[in-house]
Amino acid sequence: MNKGDYMVHWSGKVCMVEDMAEMNLTGTKRMYFILTPVRDKAEKIYVPIEKTEGTLRPVLSRKEAVSLAGRIRDIEPLQIKDEKQRAQEYKTAYYSQDYLNLVRIAKELYQRKESRGREGKKLPSKDAQMMLLVEKTFEEEMAVALGVETSEVKNMLEAGSRT
Repeated sequence: MNKGDYMVHWSGKVCMVEDMAEMNLTGTKRMYFILTPVRDKAEKIYVPIEKTEGTLRPVLSRKEAVSLAGRIRDIEPLQIKDEKQRAQEYKTAYYSQDYLNLVRIAKELYQRKESRGREGKKLPSKDAQMMLLVEKTFEEEMAVALGVETSEVKNMLEAGSRT
């Protein structure tokens, strides 16, 4: 990981590695990556260098993003095994650090939204919150990887989520 690289933080924020510095943030001096989220340039995220596994993953390469964009329609939606645990299943998939899970969650939520809309219902608030989180993370990551605006990615995801 180098200055200028883009990473996805476990929180879903796509960040640029601004710097590495030795700091004493927790009572012990250690080396930290200093990250700046693309959606909020004023924010800084500090990640201890020795704790990057499970905390950060590289943004998709352009080649991976192009491949993913071409097969969104073929990726199956997340299968919810227990309706009572729906929110937890979304969280588990989201925090898995697997970018394919972002697509699976999004497809499940888009289909659920359409289905509920036909019944005159809205998405439950937890589903709507997860949809917003997944969309932002996916759109930011794909936009950075492809060098496009997030609005272009949103249109691609919506089109690929329709069956």
